[in-house]
Amino acid sequence: MKKRVLKLSLIVGGALLMLSGCGHSSGASNQNKRTLNLMQTATLTTLDSTNQATLPEFNTLVNTTEGLYRLNSKDQPVPAMATKIVKPTKNGTQYVFHIRKNAKWSNGDPVLASDFEYAWKRAMNPANKPVYTYIFSGIKNADAINNGKKS
Repeated sequence: MKKRVLKLSLIVGGALLMLSGCGHSSGASNQNKRTLNLMQTATLTTLDSTNQATLPEFNTLVNTTEGLYRLNSKDQPVPAMATKIVKPTKNGTQYVFHIRKNAKWSNGDPVLASDFEYAWKRAMNPANKPVYTYIFSGIKNADAINNGKKS
């Protein structure tokens, strides 16, 4: 009899513990609040996108910045700061991007096409000792800029 009561108590106690995790708290939680907390255990040496060199730095930048495009759940590019996916023109040598009119920096200033231009030029400036210049190698004059032959 004691074994039966103990067994039943354990089953009921386990079920109660399991069900307590399934409850819905309607307390002070905000149903519209969507916060994702991430922890970075590695030391970040820079948040400068020009000089990031480690996976933790890259992951931090990916999770805190927005580019022209982002990947959807199927790993397909979709517009982020851009208004649409653009197609190349002039025999594949020119891309014209349009920035969303409501795109803002964290201080409220509008995001401009010149901000992207500045970042790309900065990423190619040899004085900044950029890490990923090879990404730009398919762009006209990028290698010459990286080698200091053009500016």
